[in-house]
Amino acid sequence: MTQAKQILLVDDQADAIDALAMLLEMDGHTVRTAYSGADALAVVTTFIPDLALIDVSMPDMSGMDLARLLRGNPALANTRLIALTGHSRESDRKAATEAGFDTHVTKPVSADQLTRLIAQTG
Repeated sequence: MTQAKQILLVDDQADAIDALAMLLEMDGHTVRTAYSGADALAVVTTFIPDLALIDVSMPDMSGMDLARLLRGNPALANTRLIALTGHSRESDRKAATEAGFDTHVTKPVSADQLTRLIAQTG
């Protein structure tokens, strides 16, 4: 098992991230969920994640816009941002990097892939 991390999950598909949150918590991680960009901004006022997995396509605020806002917060300078998306073109990856994401992952994320992403987080 990797060292326990503080993880923020942001996705408008509540069932999916609630299930993922339960799995991560069973692995010993501290997890907060947000179902919109606005929710995520509220969460980070009191919770500084080591890692944030953010859906790129959300109705209220895109994950790209959220990443830019999070990158503007000095308290989150060491937070690793991972874009979760169904889009895997090179232009999508470039846009994610330009928005401030550290990694671009195409959905669905496998358990092994998630474990590696967490292990790579300082």
